[in-house]
Amino acid sequence: MNKNLKTILLYAAVFIWPFIYCFRFVISGESFSLTISNDFYYLYDLKVYQLDKLSNFIFPLWSPSESCGYPFYSNPHAQAFYPLNLLLTIFYKIAGGYSYADHQKFTVLGLSIFSVGLLAWLRSLNVNIIYAVIAVCLVSVSSKMTEILRFPNAVHTVAWIPFILYGCTVAASKKNKIFPAVIIFLSTILMISAGYSYNAYHSIFLIIPYVLLLVFLIRKNICFKIPNFSITGYFIKLLISFSSAVIICYPYIKGILGQMNNVAFRKGKDFEFSTFYKFSFEDTIGSLVYPPAAPIEGWYYFGIASLLIVSAVFIYFILNKTEYRNELIIFSIIFVWYCIISYITYGENSFLFKILWDYFPGFSRLRVWGRMNVILVPVYCFMLAYSIKFISKLIENKFSDLKTGRSIFLKTIVVFVSVYLIIISAQIYLLKTTEVQQQTINYTKNLNMGLNESSFIVIGVITFALTLISLFISWKINIKNTVSFFIIPVFILNSIDLYNAGSLQWAAKIKTNTERKILNIDEINMQSLNTPRNDKLSMISLTPVFNTGYADEWSFESLKFFLDNFDNSITEENMEKSLMSLNELTGVNDGKRFFLTEKINTGSVIEFIDDSHKFDSLNLTDLKVEKYNGDELICNVTVKSDGYFSFIDNWDPNWKAFVNGQETEIEKLFGTFKSVKIGKGSNSIEFKYCPDFF
Repeated sequence: MNKNLKTILLYAAVFIWPFIYCFRFVISGESFSLTISNDFYYLYDLKVYQLDKLSNFIFPLWSPSESCGYPFYSNPHAQAFYPLNLLLTIFYKIAGGYSYADHQKFTVLGLSIFSVGLLAWLRSLNVNIIYAVIAVCLVSVSSKMTEILRFPNAVHTVAWIPFILYGCTVAASKKNKIFPAVIIFLSTILMISAGYSYNAYHSIFLIIPYVLLLVFLIRKNICFKIPNFSITGYFIKLLISFSSAVIICYPYIKGILGQMNNVAFRKGKDFEFSTFYKFSFEDTIGSLVYPPAAPIEGWYYFGIASLLIVSAVFIYFILNKTEYRNELIIFSIIFVWYCIISYITYGENSFLFKILWDYFPGFSRLRVWGRMNVILVPVYCFMLAYSIKFISKLIENKFSDLKTGRSIFLKTIVVFVSVYLIIISAQIYLLKTTEVQQQTINYTKNLNMGLNESSFIVIGVITFALTLISLFISWKINIKNTVSFFIIPVFILNSIDLYNAGSLQWAAKIKTNTERKILNIDEINMQSLNTPRNDKLSMISLTPVFNTGYADEWSFESLKFFLDNFDNSITEENMEKSLMSLNELTGVNDGKRFFLTEKINTGSVIEFIDDSHKFDSLNLTDLKVEKYNGDELICNVTVKSDGYFSFIDNWDPNWKAFVNGQETEIEKLFGTFKSVKIGKGSNSIEFKYCPDFF
């Protein structure tokens, strides 16, 4: 077969593999089909909202249906600036909508992009393409990757990290100057705009160490021989590429930071918030050998077979350090880095975490540090590919001295057995002594009723035994084509192991919605002005029923402050009237969003509503809404005396107001809603959301 054609087919194979592995999410309407749950519902609604807007050539800036109004463009969950949205918009227009099932396929597409990037990166490190393909297929569907399927933005953020690593590697070569810079530039933009700030931030702790390791290896001529390598030139190339990408993304980054400053828990310097979700050394061991022992937010199970191979090869290098000095250096550096990253994820129990939390910019804004483990995935993929290659070469070698061959074979077997004894000891210890993480295991157990926690150990035993048998057969018949007798069995065994551990994470056995329809969001926004709002929910709505509920982790702090003050003002005597007044203010009764009053500095919601009733009866002549699309409100109001026009939609520094064509100051009602002064007679009022991107 033509070499180029073979390469193309192998790239196609790694691209298709995640769709095959995740077939229960990809194929809808069958008895085996599954629906991705958890936060996926909310993220799907955000995507459809945006696609409908974009299909009408409108870029959405504000989300009026979330918690009494919330920024859309700077909401990282929305992926507002993600370039692939253009393709989805075309699909939305042609297909007549975008279904929940479509979004599941789009999410799995992120795993495919990740796989292609991993393969390209491993090839740039001179890893044989066959070994690279096997490693990529296993790692791309490991439990860490399938766990984040509930976050489409996380999958697509992580998807571009291998391309950045690829660009950094190729940039070290003098043969390519522009190409790697373009790859780094585009991949960084795609990673940042994909919308999961956590993983984009975590990538710093992978990319910087990787670049430093690469420079070290090149300077020491370990695995890389690049004559006259210029460190200065290399770093300048990287600096220009990354800086250019950050400049392009600056409006988005600025928007996110501004938005987070309006959310109480996201401002940073709240240690309890940052360390609320725990991860520990025991969880690290559990992630590697016994998934039920680790919280689902941080686990990263790669399968017993792959762990066995990587660990055995690493130990083999240690035992033969003279012969494999360079390999030992690389694996040792990676192992130290792995330990450092793992130690950081231990939160309050990590001294290094506390230092970073105090001094590293942005660190204190994040939480659930077990999620940081996702950056271990690409590096583990390299170690697995290299380890498979090493064992395969050992098997293929023909030794003129039979005694030497037997000695190496025995060493290999002893190392394998020793590593597995450590693994099964850890598994049994965790099974007997650790409280099973119910959230981790229950999603799988609910969909696979025959599963129990000990099955992970049973599968491990079977995997070890068959891996050892495959190794023995491959060695015994001493063939060159080790793929048939070692690599393929290992691939199958590890895939089954992974499927048992992670294929059902966050899945629900309910029918996936395949309906596609054009929503006409702007019409829905207009209808919402006369539709009662929901005070129980806080997320975006795709119907005229808008939400006014509050979510601690995302809603505006000003809204929380208002609601807390309201709760504190309630007494037994005024409870009924207070609640009725709040429902009227927030549109729970009839969707009403606009109030006219003599003043806005009233002491309570009751007083404000009473003032509104009085003003309407004495002074309101006419109120007509000309336009409302979420980002802009235009209405005409005629009154008999001066007063205030209040729009019950959250204030944000980017809102501007105009009365009769003149920009006017927006005053805050109850510290969170928007109000403007109006004069006697006819008033043309406009509220417009105008982010200052630069």
